[in-house]
Formats: sequence, C-alpha cells, structure tokens
Amino acid sequence: MAYTTIYLIRHGETDWNREQRYQGQQDIPLNSTGIKQAQLIAESLNGHHFSALYSSDLMRAYQTAQEIAKNVKLSITSHPALREINQGEWEGRYIKDVLAISANEVRAVYENPYTARKPGGESIGEVAKRMYAYLDHLAEKHDQQTIIVVSHGLAIATVLCKDRKLPLEMAIRNIPENTGIEVVKWSKKSS
Repeated sequence: MAYTTIYLIRHGETDWNREQRYQGQQDIPLNSTGIKQAQLIAESLNGHHFSALYSSDLMRAYQTAQEIAKNVKLSITSHPALREINQGEWEGRYIKDVLAISANEVRAVYENPYTARKPGGESIGEVAKRMYAYLDHLAEKHDQQTIIVVSHGLAIATVLCKDRKLPLEMAIRNIPENTGIEVVKWSKKSS
C-alpha cells in the first residue's frame, strides 16, 4: 500500500507552555527557549530529504517551521486545519486553576473525546477529524514522499492515536514534548 512518510513536529516552547496555561488557538509566539529548540530540531534534520513543509498557521508553529525551512530549503505552506484544539473559555487560564474549578469537565473531555467539549471549544474528536482529513489530502498530494508537518501537542496526539491504533481516550498520554518529532506512515486508506 502506498503511503506518505510524515515527520510530525510539535512547535517549540512558549511562555504559556512554561506557565502551564491552556493555549489552544491563541496566537502565542515562541519564547527564547522555543526559538533555540526550533533551531536545534532544524539542525537535526540535516541530511534528510523532504518534499514539502506544512505548518499550522498559529505563530508558535509557523516560527518553528521558519527555522526548519532554513535548513531543509523548502517554503512553508500554512493551514488552519493543523491548529491546536480550540480550548474555548479555558484559553489563557492556568491548567491548575481550571482543574481546581472544573475537574469533572476536564476529565470528561478526555474520557469522552467524541462528545465532550471544553466550554466554547472543540472536542478531541473534532480535532482528530480535521487533522485526519488534512493528512489524507497531503497523502494524496505527496504519495510515496516524505514531508514535514509542524503542529501542536494535542493535534499531533490524535494522529499518533490513529497511527498506533489507540483509542482517542489515550490522546492525553501521547502528546509529544516541544519540538518532539514523531514519524508516521500515512495512507488515505488507513484513515
């Protein structure tokens, strides 16, 4: 079966990562550590051949992709389908504060990923659906090629669940570290 090899890369660190705040779709830039992480991950890709570079249109992912683009000599195609989950009313709030007030709602989001949503936000299932659809599009466009996709923790985790044949309830346990690389073989037939 034909497939596309996708290097999934989570963006570098932001101040909100460090402060443990829900970022969601807020457009937070990389901090100085995140820029260094992006430069290091870019260097680690030296010697590899990639056909294309895609990124979420949110600043933290795009800035990470810009550092990678310098090394792999590719232009960046950004797309909102690669964004992080919309955290709704939780965006900008400290995770510990939300847990203190809404622990049952937080638990429900991960235990019922297809139906439970953050207030005003998306379900994990909705994120998975848009990620899978966009990766299907990329797999058609880049059949039997190797590409880079820079995205976000939970968005990538939904793809890893699919790739590892895990239920979406396991997404929280599959979030990569900042600038973590996960390589998947993606075929439209598998999604």
